[in-house]
Amino acid sequence: MRALLVAALFVSAPAFADRSATFELGATGDVRATGSSWSAAGNNNDLHKLGGIQLVVGFEHAPLPIPEPGALSTELRLVPELLAGFVADDERAEGFVGGGLRGELQLASHRRVPMQLALYAAARAIAIGKHQDGAGELVIGEYLSLSRHRRFGWEGGVMMRPRGDVPADRARELDTLLTIYFGWQ
Repeated sequence: MRALLVAALFVSAPAFADRSATFELGATGDVRATGSSWSAAGNNNDLHKLGGIQLVVGFEHAPLPIPEPGALSTELRLVPELLAGFVADDERAEGFVGGGLRGELQLASHRRVPMQLALYAAARAIAIGKHQDGAGELVIGEYLSLSRHRRFGWEGGVMMRPRGDVPADRARELDTLLTIYFGWQ
């Protein structure tokens, strides 16, 4: 098993040689519902509100250059991600770590003013809480590139978390998430 991991590291290292780390630090709002099934959690009106902080590290290629005046450039990209953070309310806090893959549509325009932005969808696997429950997260988002390799963006989505440490009527946890973030390279 170790030999397989070492081989995967050497094979994947050249793929990241032309990428650089981009950091995104954001404030997250989370509305949580629980139920005995995903459907019951989705229809539950007893909602629990949480807030938190999230840091995402993406390994990205250089942004698209600004094209000549009047032009628009586009490119599809895949960006591996690592993330960590926490969500909390007035009773408890839960930390999380995870990784995922973001699919981006990058746009660079010079129609009226030069600008760069990206629209994306990401799928992430997360370990969260005291019992390190496995969860899946699906988000869509957008960011606007600012000067000096900075960015401002948002993402929204859902996290689905099966739990084994609670009664059966709360064993499925469904979170709706909204994050506003600032990023840099």
